[in-house]
Amino acid sequence: MREPADPAREALKQYFSQNGLLLCNENTKLPFLDLVGGSWNAIVSLMESGDVFYSRFYKNRVTYLSREFYLALKPFRRRAEKLTPQSERLLAFLEVAGEANAEQMQNACMLEKRAQTEALNLLVSELFVTVLRRDVTIHESWCTFCYGTAQRWEEKQITQLTTQDEREAEQVLLRQLSQKQVNSLLKSR
Repeated sequence: MREPADPAREALKQYFSQNGLLLCNENTKLPFLDLVGGSWNAIVSLMESGDVFYSRFYKNRVTYLSREFYLALKPFRRRAEKLTPQSERLLAFLEVAGEANAEQMQNACMLEKRAQTEALNLLVSELFVTVLRRDVTIHESWCTFCYGTAQRWEEKQITQLTTQDEREAEQVLLRQLSQKQVNSLLKSR
């Protein structure tokens, strides 16, 4: 017997088929999870299946990216010169470990909690690292995550990812933001 479709998951899949990014929390400038009919469990399910890339792209806020938009953004991110020694250490650890939760990263990299959080946020913002799966469910609408490299996320894709034209990122953002905001977000190397 086939399980009924989750309406929140279907709403998010429909949203991402037409849009490149979605914020987790309420915002006056961009759509957010509740506004488009999504739910916490639905977005986590899409992250686990590789349909959505977890980032901190927009003003260091949790921003979910479609596969296509992630590929279009890659040329504008992955700025190694922005990485701190702590974030470089964390990235090296994840490249070897494959995946880890926050506590494992903190212990393995011998970082204070705040330093680990800052290093991880920088890696997530620069699209070097993303959420691979749910770690511990705290309650029905919140959980912790296991993180891994963007390369590992790309490897688990069912369909072959093809690099997008760099102009595509700009076109997606212009649907929701001004040219000035887009230019600021897409500052090249």
